[in-house]
Amino acid sequence: MQALSEKLTNIELKVRQLALRLERLENEKQRLLEDNKKLRTELVKKDNRLGQLEEKVAKSSAALELKRQNDPERSKKLRKEIEQYIREVDKCIAWLQNS
Repeated sequence: MQALSEKLTNIELKVRQLALRLERLENEKQRLLEDNKKLRTELVKKDNRLGQLEEKVAKSSAALELKRQNDPERSKKLRKEIEQYIREVDKCIAWLQNS
């Protein structure tokens, strides 16, 4: 009779432990679901922001290209300046190599 009572007590203890573990797991699940929801919301916001930035870049690129097309003289002048700077850098490199 005592062995049966001890077995019942052990089973009862294990059931309580399982109930506590289940409660902890359910709490963790709820927390993870909330975190997941927050992350998904944040992801949607980031995607929207990325779309806005991509649109701005596209508009800026189009405006820049239009400006280049409308002002070819400025582009030629800038290209000549860059070429002059490159020649000066090449001279400096040559001078450094000979020194």
